[in-house]
Amino acid sequence: MPKITHRGLVFLILCFIFIFVLFFRTNTAVIVEDLMAEFAIPAVSLGLMASAFFYAYGAVQIPVGFLADRISVRHTVFCLGLLGVGGCIVFAFSTGLPMATWARVLMGIGTAGVWIPSLKYIAISYSPDKFATMTGIINAVGGQGLILATFPMAMMAERIGWRLSYIIPSLVMLTLLIVLYHLMKSSSTRSSQIQGGNKAQEEQNKGEQQKKPSSSPDYSFWRHPMFWRFALWAFLVYGVLFSFQSLWGASYLQESFGKSREFAGILLMFISIGGICGGVVWGLLSERFFRARRPVLLLGTIGMAGAWTALLFFSSYPGAFVIALIYFLLGFCGFTFLLNLGCVKEFFPLEIAGTAMGTVNASMFIGVAAFQGITGYIIDRFGGDPLTPYRAIFCLYLGSVILASIIVSIMPETFPKTLQTGDKIAKEKK
Repeated sequence: MPKITHRGLVFLILCFIFIFVLFFRTNTAVIVEDLMAEFAIPAVSLGLMASAFFYAYGAVQIPVGFLADRISVRHTVFCLGLLGVGGCIVFAFSTGLPMATWARVLMGIGTAGVWIPSLKYIAISYSPDKFATMTGIINAVGGQGLILATFPMAMMAERIGWRLSYIIPSLVMLTLLIVLYHLMKSSSTRSSQIQGGNKAQEEQNKGEQQKKPSSSPDYSFWRHPMFWRFALWAFLVYGVLFSFQSLWGASYLQESFGKSREFAGILLMFISIGGICGGVVWGLLSERFFRARRPVLLLGTIGMAGAWTALLFFSSYPGAFVIALIYFLLGFCGFTFLLNLGCVKEFFPLEIAGTAMGTVNASMFIGVAAFQGITGYIIDRFGGDPLTPYRAIFCLYLGSVILASIIVSIMPETFPKTLQTGDKIAKEKK
C-alpha cells in the first residue's frame, strides 16, 4: 500500500474542510420553510438573507487570493476558517432576521478562505497538467458536503432541529482547521514551490519572467478584456446553478408538486452527485481527450441549457426518475466552472494565480447572490398556479445560460502549449 506523502495529507485535509464549506453554503434549501416560519419573513426576505452569504463570500475572494499569494495558504485557511465557524454558531442561535443575516455574512467571509487557497496549493504543489484533475478531486471530495446538505440535512432538521444541525458540523470543521494548522508548518507552502516537482509550470512561465524583470507581481490582470469573459461566464453559469441548488431546488418540488421535505431533499441530492461526477469527468476529458478547455466548457454550458429547457416545459410532475436525471445533468454540466478557473490560472502568471482566480470566484458568488435576490422577488411577485413563478425563474436561468454559451465562443484556448508540444513529440517518437 503506497504511503501518503505530507503534500498528499495536506491536500486531503483541505478536501475534508471543503466538505463543510459546501455543506454550509447550500443547506438552507431544505430548511426554507423552517426559516420563513421561525423568523416570520416572506420569500424575498429569505432570498436576501441567504444571498448575504454569497455577497460576503464573493466580496472577499480578491483579498483571499491576495493573501494566499503573499502570505500563506496555512494562515489564510485557518484564520478565515475560524471566522466561518463562528458565523455558523451565531446563525444557529439567531433570534431574528437581522442577526441571522449578519451571521450569514460571517459564514460567507469565513468559508471563503478555503477554495482559492486550496487551488493555490494545487498550483504550486502539482504539475500544470494535473491541475484540472486535482481540482476535480477536491471538488469530488468536497462535494460530499452538497450531498450532506440535502437529504441528510433534512433528516437532521426533522430529528434534532435546524439549529443543532448547524452546531455539530461547525465543531467538526473547527477540529479539522486545527489539525491543518499544525500539519502545515510555516514553510510548507513556500517550500512546495521549490520541492513540489512543478518544473513544467516553471518552464511555462519562464518566458513571461524574462519579459518582466520586475520583482513585484503585476496585478493589473483585471484590465485584460479576456479576464472579463472568464468572469462573466462564471457569474452566469455558477450564479444560476447555485441560486437554484442552495435555495429553490427543494421548494420547487414541495410547492409545485406537493412533495415532502425528505423526498425533495433526496432528489435535490442528485445535483450534488452530478457535480461530483462532472468535476472529475470534465477535467479528465479536457486533459486526456480534448487536450483543450474551450470545447469542454461549451459542451457543459449547452447541457445546462437543455436541462433548464426541460424543467421549463413541465406542466405536471414527470416522475422521480426524470427529475433526478435533470437535476443530475444540471450538476454534471454546471461543474465545468472548475475548468473555467483552470483557464484563469493558465492565462495569467502563476505568481498572481491566487488573486486572479479569487477575482473570478468573486464574480461567481456575486452571481449567486444576485440570482437569489431576483428569484426571491419573482416567487413573491407571481401568484396563482404554484408552477408560474418557477417557470419565470427557469426562463431567467435559460436566458443566462444561452448568453454564457455565446461568451464561450469568444474565450481564448488556454490549455498549456508546452504540454501539447510534448504530446506531439511523444507521438512522433512512437
